[in-house]
Amino acid sequence: MSKAILFYEPGPAEVQCLEDVTVPAPAPGEVRIRVAAIGLNRSDLIFRSGHHPMKPQSPSGNGAEAAGVVDSVGPGVTSIAIGEAVCVVPHMDPERGTYGELINVAADRVMKASPHLTMEENGAFWASYLTAWGGLIEEGKLAEGDFVIIPAASSSVGLAAIQIAKMVGAVPIAITGSESKVAALRDAGAAHVMLSSDTNLAEHIMTITGGVGARVVFDPVGGDQTLVLAAAMARRGIYVLYGVLSGGVTPFPVGPAFEKLLTMTIFRLDFVNRPEELPRAMAFLEQGLACGLLKPVIDSTFPFEEVVQAHHHMASNRQFGKIVLTV
Repeated sequence: MSKAILFYEPGPAEVQCLEDVTVPAPAPGEVRIRVAAIGLNRSDLIFRSGHHPMKPQSPSGNGAEAAGVVDSVGPGVTSIAIGEAVCVVPHMDPERGTYGELINVAADRVMKASPHLTMEENGAFWASYLTAWGGLIEEGKLAEGDFVIIPAASSSVGLAAIQIAKMVGAVPIAITGSESKVAALRDAGAAHVMLSSDTNLAEHIMTITGGVGARVVFDPVGGDQTLVLAAAMARRGIYVLYGVLSGGVTPFPVGPAFEKLLTMTIFRLDFVNRPEELPRAMAFLEQGLACGLLKPVIDSTFPFEEVVQAHHHMASNRQFGKIVLTV
């Protein structure tokens, strides 16, 4: 028998329970992974609460990423060997999830763990950095000398975005809702840190950028602040929205868009439908890891059985970086 975290109906963190499960031998084209670390993502909380576009079953697993060691391989699998350290390519699977001691995953959704990271760090790295890479490099075409605005900068994706911006020679402007995180964001590499409550936020960003504005905004929040940030963008800038944590309506910034010929686009991880992006992302991120320019920031680790406490900690928004479950 193996342990897994399941829930039977959407709700608060307490609906999750630790249960004994039987994990079968991997089917053709699958591998079975003995999990060591599970990175928590905001989407886990949204899925558990029933507000995710993918709806949970009953019972339902949870989780989009994990790192561990291959326990066995199914028929037809030749790309991955038993005993290899691997990571799950981040994706939501409402039928399975990654919150388990043993999990079966399709082989084409498994990649080798980075030798530059510990197992715990591998569990904390990929979803955040692949998201930041996709939004900044693929969508935003971020380049040397560009200013980039990063709201919710103390999140794991925000911190990844700061590091990736610095890696390509761009200038990261971090936005945070907490004054207590300002110094830590500067230490993490942000060139400038500003509070989201600043009533003159757009004006201050324009001053920082010498009147040019930011060429890229990489935003997981949305809401009315979209209008403020768009006003602080450069001509022909790209506004990349990768979440709507505000929970409200996100308006299209018509005025600034017409004035500055802005582009607004949506980004989400989707290597299932865009598999050609993964090798490019891996090459970029492994280069950054090898050079020491990229390093996951782990806020805290929780034992596997303390998933309820881990979810509460994420919901509190007190964390600075990634929360990881250790198995």
